[in-house]
Amino acid sequence: MEREFLEKQGLNADQIKSVMEQFGKDINSLKTANETKLNDLNGQLETYQQQISERDNQLKDLSKLTKDNEELSKKFEDAQKTITDNDKKFQSQLLQQRKSFAIEQALTKAGSYNNKALMPFVDMDRISTDDKGNFLHLDDVIADVREAFPQGFKSAEPKPEPKPVPKIVPTGNGSNDIETDPAKMSYEESVKLYNENPSRWRQLFSK
Repeated sequence: MEREFLEKQGLNADQIKSVMEQFGKDINSLKTANETKLNDLNGQLETYQQQISERDNQLKDLSKLTKDNEELSKKFEDAQKTITDNDKKFQSQLLQQRKSFAIEQALTKAGSYNNKALMPFVDMDRISTDDKGNFLHLDDVIADVREAFPQGFKSAEPKPEPKPVPKIVPTGNGSNDIETDPAKMSYEESVKLYNENPSRWRQLFSK
């Protein structure tokens, strides 16, 4: 407010002074109130900015934690897959070793001269296992190998033919042609044969 304006309003010097002083107080009061509000607003703004900063930091931490968890989860999944693959590989190798051992046993039982030389001719794929781990079709596969390569196996020894039962034609009138087993002859029959036909007796009982 200007002094000249007050003078034009017909105010004297004292009145103008009083008005100017009061006006100054009002201005200072408003200024103080505005400054207080401004300070409060600035304080709130700083608080909000701090909260936003903290929130951003939390988001960064959460993002990093999520990333770390994803990496950890992937490492865990990779480890599980490796363990599963190794277990399958071990089981396959163990089954292959058991199958090879069973085939060699079967070849030996069949009379193989050299199991190692015959192994390439064994159809491994035909030999499977049941739910108890027993091998199936093993005998059939070995039989096929033996049929295809008989020279790789020992020949079956022929069974000895039974010895013919000695025949005895009693001497006498020649009408009796009964064949007698010397093992079944009585002592009297043996003595009689010896007395009647010594050569025949020696032929039968010297064997």
